[in-house]
Amino acid sequence: MKYLKPLILCLIVVGINACYPKDQSDVYYIATQYEPVIMEREDLEKSIKLIEPQTIGEYGKIYIKDSLLFINEKFEGIHVIDNSDPNNPENLGFIVIPGNIDISILNNIIYADNAVDLVAIKYSTTGVEVVDRNKNVFPELSAPDGGYYSYSSLNDRPENSVIVKWLSK
Repeated sequence: MKYLKPLILCLIVVGINACYPKDQSDVYYIATQYEPVIMEREDLEKSIKLIEPQTIGEYGKIYIKDSLLFINEKFEGIHVIDNSDPNNPENLGFIVIPGNIDISILNNIIYADNAVDLVAIKYSTTGVEVVDRNKNVFPELSAPDGGYYSYSSLNDRPENSVIVKWLSK
């Protein structure tokens, strides 16, 4: 009985070691059915702005702050809706944030991912102001199907560029 625990431990270690391929020739990749949309970092950092209301397409997270609804449009930005009269909500505008998936609000500051960056944004009905940006906080967006995109193609992209979304081929 006292030898049973060490024996089980050895079998687990050997089993885990057998799960990893010894060389890369044993690794197979599934090609993705998506193509990356790439934006230069300089353009990414200038891209956040308030524009006229847009039609809501593929929505993500919905955040409620006072009488406003902030509805995330995956990879595009945030719709701002005045919901003070729930029977007649008014679409106030759209905050363009390329690569945006998630939002949060604290003390009237919107925190959002801007592809690989975390940005803090002040919103008013007349515009938005980026008050802070933390670069390269998040990993680069991967293909939605989990597939593999040719590294040679990604390595040929412009220096200082970021994937902001993936489109179907």
